[in-house]
Amino acid sequence: MRQKAWVGGWLWACLLLGWSMVAPLPAQPVDPAKTLPDKELAVLNDILVQALKQSPEMLLQSAALAQAETRRMDRVSALWPSVGGEMHYAQDYLATTNSPTTAGEGFFYNFGIQQPVFHWGAVRASADMGELERKIAQKQFAEAYRQLVIVLRQQFLALIREKKLLQNQSYTMELAEREFKLNEEGYANGTLALAAFEAKRLTIEDQRLAVARTQSDWQQMKRVFMRLAGLHELSDERIPDTVSRPAWTDGQAARLAAEFQQTDGGLQVPQAEVYTYLMRQSDLDYRIAKTRLLPKFNLFAGTSLQNQTSATKSHVSQVATTDQNFGLLANWTIFDGFATRSAKLRALATKRQNALQLQNYLVVLREDISSATDQSNLAARAVALTERRREIAAGGLSYAQEEAKQGRASPASVAQAQAIFDAAELDALDKRIALYSHWSHLVGLLWADPILQNLPATYLDHGK
Repeated sequence: MRQKAWVGGWLWACLLLGWSMVAPLPAQPVDPAKTLPDKELAVLNDILVQALKQSPEMLLQSAALAQAETRRMDRVSALWPSVGGEMHYAQDYLATTNSPTTAGEGFFYNFGIQQPVFHWGAVRASADMGELERKIAQKQFAEAYRQLVIVLRQQFLALIREKKLLQNQSYTMELAEREFKLNEEGYANGTLALAAFEAKRLTIEDQRLAVARTQSDWQQMKRVFMRLAGLHELSDERIPDTVSRPAWTDGQAARLAAEFQQTDGGLQVPQAEVYTYLMRQSDLDYRIAKTRLLPKFNLFAGTSLQNQTSATKSHVSQVATTDQNFGLLANWTIFDGFATRSAKLRALATKRQNALQLQNYLVVLREDISSATDQSNLAARAVALTERRREIAAGGLSYAQEEAKQGRASPASVAQAQAIFDAAELDALDKRIALYSHWSHLVGLLWADPILQNLPATYLDHGK
């Protein structure tokens, strides 16, 4: 019995051990820093970092941010006392018919201070609106940089693709030029008819035109990219010839999107926070509008001096008057033609509009995330297929080259294998770029892009 029990216990232990070995491991967290092209392309990473400070779009956003700061200061200034006054010195001469001429001079000054005391919270609400306006500008700055990063990545990858296409066309052109020289010799020797030679000439001219057009497109694309990134120069050597296959695991897009949805991340992205801040501004605007027909109280204090001397031929007089005053000033608008009612209704309507915009934005954001997730997964499948075709083409090229070394294959067969490999490699590069583009778009939507950490922390404070 003891032996059976021992055997039974050993069997259960083996089963548990086997289950633990075949049970699915917990999914590893997704690290976008390892799956974006910036990890491999250091030049792209540097450009994205520099674009934050020097691209035309971000310079415009910086100017808008500075304007928002000045408007905030204007609103906050109402909380502080206002001080002002005037002083002047004057001389005058008064001549009247049948009266002696009078000469006078005097020194005058008047200074006062006024401090809001009780405005039913309207002054504080106005200052809070200025602070929200600054935060809105910060969030819009962050959103502009996110979109800029996506576009710059796509354009830089497109430059790599265009450069690869130009290299392939140039190689094909070299082979075609060699063949055309043989055609010229054949035509000169009389072994090639005029019609056939002209057809060959037109073909080579078409190929030359295609290379020239690709070269022109390449230069134009580079100029557009430089202008968008705020670069003064970008040498051809800094643009890589290709980009490696993206690091990818099945389900990583879905896991990253699920984490975002579970943490209610949609309400924490800057654009959603902009609508939330606008709603808060509408609440403050409504609070201010409610006080328009209520009395406002200010403290005031002032001092003034009038020192005047008058002189005639027979008399001189000097008078100095000092006045000091302080008190409580009340301003009260009793009726404004229903302007207050209009202001309150406008604030409520604006809040409703912003609430609807937030609702619509969150719906569109969810749809965009779902679409970007699907497109990333489909692009990853396409990458797997084209990489396999590329491997097959690479094997065919190696075989043709080895056969040529052994004298069993002609140079033409090697050139054909090279052309097949170049086409497969370009197709693989296209699919890699498509995957990088969709993935970059997705991590940008989820605000999981590591390059966004270059933004000031206050721009990503999630509504605090």
